[in-house]
Amino acid sequence: MMDKLKALFSSRDPTFQKKWPLILLLLIIGLILVLQGREPSEKEVTTIPVSDTEVEFEQIKKLENQAEKRLEAMLKKALGTNKVEVMVTLGTSEKKIFARNETTQQDQSEDQKEGFSSAADRNSMTSQLVFGNQSQQGTPVLSYIEKPAITGVMIVAENGHETKVKKQIAEAVSKALDVSSHRVAVIPYE
Repeated sequence: MMDKLKALFSSRDPTFQKKWPLILLLLIIGLILVLQGREPSEKEVTTIPVSDTEVEFEQIKKLENQAEKRLEAMLKKALGTNKVEVMVTLGTSEKKIFARNETTQQDQSEDQKEGFSSAADRNSMTSQLVFGNQSQQGTPVLSYIEKPAITGVMIVAENGHETKVKKQIAEAVSKALDVSSHRVAVIPYE
């Protein structure tokens, strides 16, 4: 039996040399038929998710609107007028920082060759997410949420042309939002 197989696959057999393209073609056709007939597994089925940039953009807009509404309400109370509009611009969306277990290993080695000695220190650090349950299939533990940086604020207010009112608004907004005063613009309401 082994002799027949060896003879079939040996390069000396003239019938095999003539038939190998046909055998290869049949193998490819068989493979295609097998692959078409089976159903895809869960790993092979992919859904098209909403892109991260679209989600981040929506999150930024939501946070900007929240900040604008709160600031507008406070300025209306402080100025005693309803003619106030606010626009807040954020740099990025909020960042979620998850808890991590970090371990550091330090190895020291010393070599002596021909009267010379050399020392080498090697540090390695590993970091793993901390999960709510013992297995790594749960949700990671949220350590804190970093609020986004405010890159600019524009306020349109009644009497915004008056220097005293403009200064008060800029100072109040600067302190309330922890933004430097050069990032706050106050414009008169017309």
